Amino acid sequence: MTNMDGPTLPSTLTIPTPAPTSLLRYVEIETSRKCNRTCTWCPNGEHPVRRTQDLMPWHVYTSIVDQLGALGFSGWLAFHNYNEPLLNGRLTDEIDYAVRRVPDTKPAIYSNGDVLRRDLFDRLVDVGVEYLRITRYPHRADTPASFGAIQKWLRQAGLTDRYPWQFRTVRQGLAAEAETGKLRIEIISPQILDTYNNRGGSVTTLPLAVTVRTAPCLMTATSATIDYRGRMKMCCCVYPESASHARYVVGDLARSTFRQLWSSPQMDAYRSAHASADWSLSPACRSCTQRLPETRL
Repeated sequence: MTNMDGPTLPSTLTIPTPAPTSLLRYVEIETSRKCNRTCTWCPNGEHPVRRTQDLMPWHVYTSIVDQLGALGFSGWLAFHNYNEPLLNGRLTDEIDYAVRRVPDTKPAIYSNGDVLRRDLFDRLVDVGVEYLRITRYPHRADTPASFGAIQKWLRQAGLTDRYPWQFRTVRQGLAAEAETGKLRIEIISPQILDTYNNRGGSVTTLPLAVTVRTAPCLMTATSATIDYRGRMKMCCCVYPESASHARYVVGDLARSTFRQLWSSPQMDAYRSAHASADWSLSPACRSCTQRLPETRL
């Protein structure tokens, strides 16, 4: 999951249609709406929708999790997308429910770390989180990555002496890493202007470098993303509040099953096109430089 680099993809790939759920290895369920930041490299910086809290209806959440359990899902289950998951007071209950109903899943938390302190950290570990990524975003996009910023946060969170941290360079910038048992932790100080993209054109105020993507993408074959309303989206980069992205909402899980949306003609068309680097159905993908493992088999 955290190995950001990998082998070069062939120019075309064969994806079974409809894609079997056995390919699914990563699910993002954005169970809350609010983010406490308005970063210029994120569409939240241009839209006000994430400035107030709203939780996914509990019955919608439990229905999705129950369906993943019935499918035998054994991949990563993350509780974020454009939100800050640690602002959700119900989060540990959600993780506990998922662990009980989908016993082979691996819970993951991606956070800016602003509200994370030792007591909350311990609760997350106790409830079964297996991957925790804290990205210490700077206030300005041109701020260089810094080990000092990571060390300062570790002191504030009360975690400096909790693990033997390993400091190293990563794709996004600099990081402190630790592993214990099933838990892997990364604290990242990012190099924004060198590694971030414009989220399929939904970021318009920051002059991020735009590179036309020529490599295939397998995210639509291996990764499912659900927003706080319970809507499945084409992928994690989709920001429905942006007018150009509304077309990439696949359906509502309050009205359809997970399998119906995952195997829908719209998703099948995306994954077939993306496997050959054809962006005609999804122009937003042309400027996406996503390199997560979910883009590869």
